Amino acid sequence: MSSGFPSAGLPPIARAIGREVTAACAAVVAQDPDTLHAVCGRLRALDEPQVRDVLHGLTLGLIEQAFPDGLDAADLRALLGDVLRPAAAWLPGLEVYPVAVVVTGVLSVHESGAPPIDAEVLLTACAVVVSHLLERLGAPLDAELARVFDELRQAQTMEMP
Repeated sequence: MSSGFPSAGLPPIARAIGREVTAACAAVVAQDPDTLHAVCGRLRALDEPQVRDVLHGLTLGLIEQAFPDGLDAADLRALLGDVLRPAAAWLPGLEVYPVAVVVTGVLSVHESGAPPIDAEVLLTACAVVVSHLLERLGAPLDAELARVFDELRQAQTMEMP
């Protein structure tokens, strides 16, 4: 995982989100729950819709790369186990439900009437899922973040009259 991402030309909020997502993934790789907790707190303080858009694009893009033929129920069970087993040793409070919500939410198959989950728990689950997928794919986080910011920039450009 690279230490940074190309932030040239990005607005300050995007640079801040990119830095914090990078720090969250580094905390997962280092198996450092205290740092991960602190980073998730900083992410919560940033613009929530923008953080959500970046994390959604990042997670969805990685899932699409890892499962190019789609994600079926067996793939989902395997992914949840692959994410949760290693995390259990250093992040014992991480539960299946938030991890499943991260994955199913980006695939638009999450139950809309489900009970709410604390934002920090979702951010933690997302960081663990993203870190696992990056490792599985051998993908550099900085390149994936650049892809997401490019996609978001293009989407905003297309929405403008």
